[in-house]
Amino acid sequence: MSESVSRIPETRKAQRTRARLVEATEAEISESGFFTAERVAARAGTSVATFYSHLPTKDAALTAAFGGVMDALVAVVDEHLSVERLLDRGLEVVSKDFVAACLDFFTARSLVFRCALARMPEHRPLREVYRAHESDAFSRYTRFVELGQAAGKIGSGDPETLARTLLVLSQGLNNPLALGLVDGDPLGEQLARLVLVLLAPKIGERG
Repeated sequence: MSESVSRIPETRKAQRTRARLVEATEAEISESGFFTAERVAARAGTSVATFYSHLPTKDAALTAAFGGVMDALVAVVDEHLSVERLLDRGLEVVSKDFVAACLDFFTARSLVFRCALARMPEHRPLREVYRAHESDAFSRYTRFVELGQAAGKIGSGDPETLARTLLVLSQGLNNPLALGLVDGDPLGEQLARLVLVLLAPKIGERG
């Protein structure tokens, strides 16, 4: 049996219990950088036996928690990088808000990423979760660039190259030097400026 498959029927109650355990796993890692079945079960208000019924191994629990975190990261991209938002607020504000949202996101979940990345070389399901979400985010970046270019709000250039660059820049925001910045820190402003410079139309392209 695959470690990701529950050992009990997937009733609605079972789904809710599993969701609580996954959320509790993420919370434990976010607070301390590690987790145990005992602490997760206590936080979720259930037993250790129930933990292992839903999440047969600690790797399964970590993979599920990391998948939830990556889902949330893709949701950040969806919220902040839309052509509607770009047309309404302009590229400078969108760049600033996107960087600020990513920094807040990574600050809250940096230990989950650290734990998952440390285990990833030995655990293929974690790699698969990461690659699938990275591909998902990349498609969203590409679409944002393409629509922004069509609207004249993003500079010309190969959309996939711009999207790849934006993806690398956003991943780099998960850096200890950038986590927990206070409002007005010049580093945050400079990071937002990098996104703006990358995407802004060049002088000859501006209407």
